Amino acid sequence: MTERTLLRNARVLTCSGDPAERPFDGDVLIEDDRIARVAPGRLDVDPASARVADLRGATVLPGLGDAHTHISWPLDFVFDHAGVAAAPAGAHMLDVAAVVRTFLESGYTFIIGAGTTQPLDDLLARDGIERGLIPGPRIVPGGPMIAEAGGLGSEGELMEVAADARQLREIVARQCDMGVRSLKLFISGDGVVPEHPSEDVYMNDEMLLAAVEEADGHGAFVTVHARGSASVAMAARTGVRIIHHACFLDDEALGALEARRDDVWVCPGLHYLYAMVSGHAEPWGMTPERIDASGYHEEFRSQVDGLHKLKAAGIRLLSGGDFGHQWTRHGTYAAELQRYVELVDMTPVEALHTATRNMGHVAGLDIGEVREGFLADLVIVDGDPTEDVTVLQRPALRRAVIKGGKFAYVNPEVHP
Repeated sequence: MTERTLLRNARVLTCSGDPAERPFDGDVLIEDDRIARVAPGRLDVDPASARVADLRGATVLPGLGDAHTHISWPLDFVFDHAGVAAAPAGAHMLDVAAVVRTFLESGYTFIIGAGTTQPLDDLLARDGIERGLIPGPRIVPGGPMIAEAGGLGSEGELMEVAADARQLREIVARQCDMGVRSLKLFISGDGVVPEHPSEDVYMNDEMLLAAVEEADGHGAFVTVHARGSASVAMAARTGVRIIHHACFLDDEALGALEARRDDVWVCPGLHYLYAMVSGHAEPWGMTPERIDASGYHEEFRSQVDGLHKLKAAGIRLLSGGDFGHQWTRHGTYAAELQRYVELVDMTPVEALHTATRNMGHVAGLDIGEVREGFLADLVIVDGDPTEDVTVLQRPALRRAVIKGGKFAYVNPEVHP
């Protein structure tokens, strides 16, 4: 029997692509796990045939997505990756369960894994969510990150290490056989580790082409940590789907991205750099001296400039980026959208698209729009995020989250 839910008296924000869109007064009818009808005004639906939720003017928008997640990092994570890796597996999975619940309760119904600290974290969490054992978003699962011998992460404690294209292909195939669908490769350094500056380039075209081909054959895709221009250009020309960070962009990198405008996405993690250079991490040992040594001040300025160029060139952006440190705490994921508005001159709706419709496109899923036939993954909030995108950061304004047509979270302070 079809289960029907009618969201009545809503302010509907479809995120269908218009950067000037404003919410309209309307109703949304859900049948089973899909959106059946979206219409201005009131739908003529027999109340006896559907569960009716009168939203009294609250805004309904697509469930949000984050394309750079580390659910391995617990709610109290600081910067101790080795400690998390060594934690007892059972206790650690309780931490992971708390993190995926936090994503869902924050309005995030979809996430893409960007590397695990214990190898099976994303896969076990996804399976537990799909079985209904724990609450959480839809997950494109990642596995252990992959480094090149001699590069950042190549000590092998937290990442798998490949010396050449053959070894990299074997690692990708093995992870895909486990169920991983988002393969994360480190192809640049990171200034926070001074001996591996952001401009460093690891791997080569042959290795990336092998990884992309192998992943594609398993229905998976490759993402990369790429901060410097040369690494971004290499990722773009070899078919990588998601490029994380892209902090430095020269003409070659921009040209390579423009050549693949229709099938490459950049996930900058802007809020992470903003928090670092703004002193938010200082209480946890990221002193001004350490930030100065990292080159992050220059990197932040360069990233903001580069994001303006990417926006002008029509390169699609994805929201997300290393949330889970104490200076980018779990549950504050929508701060990324605020930075796009404040620093990249996006309208709130353009910022929202990075966390909604663009997520559907990158994953090839019917998500990210309030649209007939799409999955009924929705967020209900008080306030208008097209006027003030920060309403998405305020738990008190978040009324409910719907995932797959069911109320997955209802704010107990609003609906006791």
